[in-house]
Amino acid sequence: MAPSSYEVAASILLCAEDSSSILDLEAEAEEEALLARSGEPGGGAEFPVPSEECVAGFLESEAAHMPREDYAERLRSGGMDLRVRTDAIDWIWKVHTCYGFGPLTACLAVNYLDRFLSLYQLPEGKAWMTQLLSVACLSLAAKMEETYVPSSLDLQAGDARYVFEAKTIQRMELLVLSTLKWRMQAVTPLSYVDYFLHRLRGGAAPSRRAVLRSAELILCIARGTHCLDFRPSEIALAVAATVAGEERAVDIDRAFTHRVHKVYACTCLSRRSR
Repeated sequence: MAPSSYEVAASILLCAEDSSSILDLEAEAEEEALLARSGEPGGGAEFPVPSEECVAGFLESEAAHMPREDYAERLRSGGMDLRVRTDAIDWIWKVHTCYGFGPLTACLAVNYLDRFLSLYQLPEGKAWMTQLLSVACLSLAAKMEETYVPSSLDLQAGDARYVFEAKTIQRMELLVLSTLKWRMQAVTPLSYVDYFLHRLRGGAAPSRRAVLRSAELILCIARGTHCLDFRPSEIALAVAATVAGEERAVDIDRAFTHRVHKVYACTCLSRRSR
């Protein structure tokens, strides 16, 4: 009997083993390494400029790739959810940096984490589950974007307090996948950034430096909770306007197409450090 589409997807995404700044733009060697990978599927250093039709599709579907509406307020009220998120992102950042994964991998891992935590309450007093969830989210994101993914044992770096067997990680991956309804090709701010940089530069191709700078700002914003008040398109536009403005004067109205909310985009970066 031929395998079902669910089984084929599981064989690709699930763990199956038998045998300061997340982007240091001041380090020339690391930047060159990122740039060298920009043409590879998992490199993530640059993103092709999407068409108008593609952006319209992103805008239609981005809400389906966001956490529940009450999630941000729940985090800001304090308590376990905020501690879990902070610890999880810290670990994701360390391991992401350790392996030199592309920015989109980190962005996806945090997206999976936030969407999962908004829907699923982890039991209290079990710190090991926070790390297990972090491993599962980063593992799934790396499998979506990277050309090389370390084994689950090697992935547990970054001063890991616990080390999990492959089958344990597989079960958590499956829980994340089922909770997120297998919507893993998430729309993130990185989905739009090249498009907005392109428009803000009057149709000129954005520089590699601008793309990397945008990616770093997006990852910086992702660490806080106020980014959760904005859609990915609004974050991307705010970042693109900031980065383009560092190089030359820009007319932000050039970038307003489709249904991107101008007021929200213009206030997004002012709250990024909170």
